[in-house]
Amino acid sequence: MRPLEGAAYFLLLLLVAELLPGFSDGNNPRYENFLNQHRDDPKSSFHGRYCDTLMRSRGLTRPQCKEINTFIHGSKRQIRAVCDRGGVPDGQLQRSLQHFRVTTCTLRGGSTRPPCEYKENTSPRYIVIGCEGGWPVHYDESQIVTTI
Repeated sequence: MRPLEGAAYFLLLLLVAELLPGFSDGNNPRYENFLNQHRDDPKSSFHGRYCDTLMRSRGLTRPQCKEINTFIHGSKRQIRAVCDRGGVPDGQLQRSLQHFRVTTCTLRGGSTRPPCEYKENTSPRYIVIGCEGGWPVHYDESQIVTTI
């Protein structure tokens, strides 16, 4: 095979890989949903109303208030790495090797009917996520870092 033919085959392979579901974050609805529900980087500034505002803007308060949700303050690349060399197996899930700044929003009061008001807790934590084909698709939990 001539070098030019090899390059053409390589480019064709890249194009096909980009078009297949799961190879591109734009073609992976579960990954896109994960990012919408669990990633905020850099952390948005809402002047004391972080959780109330972000939960509402991400669609997590309709038709009812989500009781608890966690936002990871890390890049897509850092979070995705947990599904590969940036994480270790934890049962069927992956636990991050590095800690992330994480904000947990917890619903105040007992009603899940809007309007929704949340309390905020931000701390460094290891994240535990579910991966599918190398893509984060489920946030399971986080483990608070006790020593930094």
